[in-house]
Amino acid sequence: MRRAARWVVKHLFRVTVTGLENIPRPPFIIAANHQAWFDPAFIIPFFPESPVIYTMAKRETVFNRAWKRRLLPLIGVFPISPHQGQLDEQGLRTVYQILERGGVMLIFPEGRYSRGRGLRPLKVGIGHFALQAGVPICPVAVHGTDVLRPFSRVEVDIGPPILPDPPAWWELSRRVTGVVDRVRVALQSALNRRRRGERPPPG
Repeated sequence: MRRAARWVVKHLFRVTVTGLENIPRPPFIIAANHQAWFDPAFIIPFFPESPVIYTMAKRETVFNRAWKRRLLPLIGVFPISPHQGQLDEQGLRTVYQILERGGVMLIFPEGRYSRGRGLRPLKVGIGHFALQAGVPICPVAVHGTDVLRPFSRVEVDIGPPILPDPPAWWELSRRVTGVVDRVRVALQSALNRRRRGERPPPG
């Protein structure tokens, strides 16, 4: 299925992917900016076919049809019911179980679409996941999906992995903030380079 999706997006759009050499060994977390609901179609197909890359979607707005409830789990999407920006308990357990099994999670730490308005503040959950599961974060900046149309240009920049290794003597909140800040800087730097038309630095 991943090969088919890659074929479709590469033939319908002008997709450029850089930084494939930066993809770490599983388990890891992909942290991407979020411009539109179809962003995963421009990220997941360009990662190795194994293991499955999982992501999450709101139960109330995405899993709201019977056909979606049957189809989405087959492609690695599981439902969540966040409350006031916080992930529900079942969602938390699922994320940690995937990482413990050596899987890969795709997370959009902005929490909602930016729609080309620039990077929104990042939720701290991704820092907790990386620190407590002991896995690296692979930052992915996507540019162009906010104005998507056939044969338009989409650029995907995969940055060097961010290791959850702040000093152990820092209190947890400071360690989480440190990890999240590094993710934000990586995404923002990649998006700024794209806006200026610069190539990413060699990995």
